[in-house]
Amino acid sequence: MGATDAPGLRVAGTTAGGPAAGAGLRGGDIIVELAGMPVGNIYEFTAALDRLRIGQTVPIVVLREGARVTLSITPASRE
Repeated sequence: MGATDAPGLRVAGTTAGGPAAGAGLRGGDIIVELAGMPVGNIYEFTAALDRLRIGQTVPIVVLREGARVTLSITPASRE
């Protein structure tokens, strides 16, 4: 299975000072799990996001250079 065939959501990049950058996410990472929920596509990612609480740190699992990496992310308000 090629990299483009892998389930998950590829990170294009992060915003400096944002939650993703603070968690250590990098462009090219593929998000495969968020807060214990599998992420196979944008719809599953959105469903997982909807269940998060601002300020509550949760695990996020990414594929980075073929390895699973677990990070912690703390959602913030968009205001």
